[in-house]
Amino acid sequence: MFCKKQDAEGTMARQLEAAGQPGETSAIGRLLTWRQRRLIVAFLFVLPALINFAVFRYIPIVEAFRASLYKYSLLGGFGEFVGLAHYNRMLTDPVFWRSLQATLLFVLYKVPLQIVLSLGLAILLTRQTIGTGIVRSAILTPMVTSIIIVSIIWAMMYQSQNGLFQSVLVTLGLRKIPFLSDARYALPAISVMMIWKDIGFSFIIFVAGLKGIPEMYYEAAIVDGANRRQLFRHVTIPLLKPVLMFVIVTQTIFSFQVFVPVYQMTKGGPLDSTKVIVYYIYQQGFNFQDMGYASAISMVTLVLLLLISWGQMRFLRSDD
Repeated sequence: MFCKKQDAEGTMARQLEAAGQPGETSAIGRLLTWRQRRLIVAFLFVLPALINFAVFRYIPIVEAFRASLYKYSLLGGFGEFVGLAHYNRMLTDPVFWRSLQATLLFVLYKVPLQIVLSLGLAILLTRQTIGTGIVRSAILTPMVTSIIIVSIIWAMMYQSQNGLFQSVLVTLGLRKIPFLSDARYALPAISVMMIWKDIGFSFIIFVAGLKGIPEMYYEAAIVDGANRRQLFRHVTIPLLKPVLMFVIVTQTIFSFQVFVPVYQMTKGGPLDSTKVIVYYIYQQGFNFQDMGYASAISMVTLVLLLLISWGQMRFLRSDD
């Protein structure tokens, strides 16, 4: 009886072991190796993301390039083939160059200041102290607030007569400033609002990056006599460089795509001072029904973003 029980257990163990071997006797097992089957399973998991990128990213890019070669409108569809005529038109279009200048100025106003502020706040609030949670919540709340609601509220605060900021200026004995109706102040005013809106994103990424730096590097530097400034320069910044690169590149891309605040607050004015490139694309495509020219501008913008992002990544990796 005992021997039969042992034989049965041995037979069952051999069956289980055979079932777990990569070379099953099934048709799939004969055709594919164990590694190939694992790769197929992994591919099936990423397939929905690939379909999403293909349908909503890559195919639209190809179609936009195609549309840039035709006279095309949403109402009339594809018309005459014009080749590179839309791209030649950009070279002599002063509004295009002003919109590109406004976009670059917006990026220069927003990205460096946002990076400095968010990194400083992350360093101050990395350690848990009394009130840290409340300050973090105050920083992150604008990030999850609707951009259209934020734009409406800030437009009311910027209002040239009875806005909140005008009341503060009058209380301090200063003159009122037409934030959104003066070409000198409109773009910086929108930049300040967008820094307040997006600083939470950079902040939370920097906090995660700072928490990922091992304490032993700081301890070793302190033993060698490093002060706070030297710790920041020679320990924090080098080890935070990949995170810094990610934040700079993503914020530059997001800043190039700014549209809703301009649409809601200034409509590109005054004097085209806030007519950023995406708003100009919107005007050409939907207001003037010149989708072919709008597609050409969008392709040029895509190439500029790729070049700027490549340059930023190469510069930030130059010391690696």
